[in-house]
Amino acid sequence: MFVSIEMKVLLVAIFLAGCVLLVGGYPNPEVFVHMMPWFETKETNNGTWGQHWTMVNDNPDNVTDGKQDIASFYHPEIGAYASGDPDVIDWQLGVMKAAGISGVFIDWPGTTEAYDYPKNKENCEAIIEGTERNGLKFAIVYEDNNLDLAAVPDKIGQAQADMEYLQTNYFTKDNYVFVDDTPLLMDFGPQVLKREQWDEVFEPLDPKPSFLTLWNQHQEGGQYCNGEFAWVWVDFIDGLDRWYVTQRVPIKVGTAYPGFQPFYTNGGWPGPGYFIDYGVETFQQTWNLALEYTEMIQICTWNDYGEGTIIEPTLEYGTAFVDIIQEATKSPYTHQDFEELTKIFHLRKQHANNVRMLEVLTEKHNAIVHRYD
Repeated sequence: MFVSIEMKVLLVAIFLAGCVLLVGGYPNPEVFVHMMPWFETKETNNGTWGQHWTMVNDNPDNVTDGKQDIASFYHPEIGAYASGDPDVIDWQLGVMKAAGISGVFIDWPGTTEAYDYPKNKENCEAIIEGTERNGLKFAIVYEDNNLDLAAVPDKIGQAQADMEYLQTNYFTKDNYVFVDDTPLLMDFGPQVLKREQWDEVFEPLDPKPSFLTLWNQHQEGGQYCNGEFAWVWVDFIDGLDRWYVTQRVPIKVGTAYPGFQPFYTNGGWPGPGYFIDYGVETFQQTWNLALEYTEMIQICTWNDYGEGTIIEPTLEYGTAFVDIIQEATKSPYTHQDFEELTKIFHLRKQHANNVRMLEVLTEKHNAIVHRYD
C-alpha cells in the first residue's frame, strides 16, 4: 500500500506524541509536588523580606523590567509571596488541582523552637488547611538535619516529640496520604539519625508509618523503613536510570523536575554549585523515566526558587510545566482554568477590604477547584 510522505510524517508525529505521554508501565501515576513553606514578605516578617527571597545579596523592593530582585533566576508569576497567605495558597493549590496533581509533600521543619522553624511550621499548617479547602492530599517530608542545625541536645527525644505531634495533628486528617494502611512519612536524608535510632524515634507511634528515606539510603532508616524517594543530583539521568533499575525496595517514589539552577553563589549563600539544564526538555525526560518505573511521582519542586527547581507558574516559563502535567494526567481541566485562578488571585488582592467581593471570588474559586469532585 502506498503511503504519502505527508502521511508518514503525520504517523511519526503521532507515535512520538504517544511516546511522550504514555511511555512505560505506569501511564496513570499519582502525582505529588514537593512544596517549600519558607517564604515571607515584609508584611509577614516584621518589615523585612524573608531570607529565602533575599539570601545575602538581593532585595525584592528593587524591580528591573518588571522583575523583582529576588534570590533566584526565576520569578513567581504572582510576585514574591508569603507562604502562609491563604490567597497565595488557594492559587497554588488551585493550579495544582487543575493540573491533575493529587497533593503536596510538605517540607516540614519539626517542632523545635529555633530560627525560622516555628514560622515555617505555621505556614505548613496554613497549607494543610488549604489542601482541605481545595480537595488535595498531603504528606510530610521531615528534615532530621534540622535537629543538628538547631544544636538540639536530645535529638532522639525531640524527634519523638515531632513524631507524636505528626500523629496527633496530621496523620489523623482524612486527606493525609496513606500507603498500605499506614501514614506515609518521608525524610530528607537521613542526615543525623541513623538505623536503630529511627526505631527509637518511632517507638511511641501506633501505627508505625510507611517510612521512606532519600534515594540510596534506606539502609539508614531502621526496621520500619520500607522505601526510598528519588531526587535531583549531579549525575542527572544516569543516576536516575541506575536507581530505577537496580534499587530494590518495596516502595519507590519517582521524581520529575525541570532542572537545577542554584542561586547560592549569586545570593551569597553556601550550597551546591552544579547545574542541570532547566526547561521543558529536562522535565519531560525525568517525567517519562518516572512514569516508566513508578506509580507514585514526586515533582521536585513546586517552589524552591533558591535551587531553581520550580514548576509553579513564573514570568519566564508561564504555565509550561503545569500544562505538561495537565495533559499527561488527562485532567478534565483546561489551560483556561489556570488563567481564571490567577485572575481570581489578583482580584482578591485588589479587593482585600471588600467583604462582599471576597465572598463572590471565593465562590468562583471553589466552583473551579470543585467542579469535578
